[in-house]
Amino acid sequence: MARAWAVGGAAAFLALLLYESALAWVTTNGPDVLPALFLLLSYVVIGAATGHAAVSLTGRAQRAWPAVLVVAVTAAALIGWGHDATLLHPALPAIPAALGGGVCTAVGGWLGLVLPNDYLSAAPRSVLAQLTTVELRPRRKKHAEQASTKKRKPPTTGPVDGPEILEIG
Repeated sequence: MARAWAVGGAAAFLALLLYESALAWVTTNGPDVLPALFLLLSYVVIGAATGHAAVSLTGRAQRAWPAVLVVAVTAAALIGWGHDATLLHPALPAIPAALGGGVCTAVGGWLGLVLPNDYLSAAPRSVLAQLTTVELRPRRKKHAEQASTKKRKPPTTGPVDGPEILEIG
């Protein structure tokens, strides 16, 4: 789970950078809806990437949830109570804005946890050794003997029923 916490911390840092970028946009170009919507969409993507990376590094979604938790709480805190957060949501109080940011990030994180992940090989071997796998075993001798003693039908040597092929020319 330490890997999941580390992934969550790295994603929280990215969330902070995106928050600062959105604030810089708003202070430079004036209040607009676009930076806040871009920020929420970015938090969905950060949540999905965090969940996906955490599953890759931990081997299971059950072990990866702390990463999504960290980034969702960080996103909610930044949007609701970050410095100059009211510039991003002038018409909303802090609590609904924080809930919106946290939910967007959590939904993205949930998608990252549940979507198929082909990169589980990034997990350390100790983690991969704990995963349950399916073993393919050769058939038992008993089954092979039974299969060989069954009566087989002789091959057909007669004409095969079906449409006739006409030669033209």
